Amino acid sequence: MCTLDLTERELQLLRHLAAGRIYKEIADELHISPHTVHAYVRKIYTKLQASGRKEAIKRARMLGYLPAKKYSSNPV
Repeated sequence: MCTLDLTERELQLLRHLAAGRIYKEIADELHISPHTVHAYVRKIYTKLQASGRKEAIKRARMLGYLPAKKYSSNPV
């Protein structure tokens, strides 16, 4: 079952995940414990039917929860 009603807080955490932040960084930024971050992330994965960060971010982009990935025109 895919329940896509992400809360504002879940969207906030999803944006941090997409930015590449680790749980400790997210926890410090949002003034919550890393355990609470983990609980939110598990809920996000369940709602997006994702098994990990990359899959969750990909699905969130496909569903419009995150902006499409921007590609650099200058190869590095």
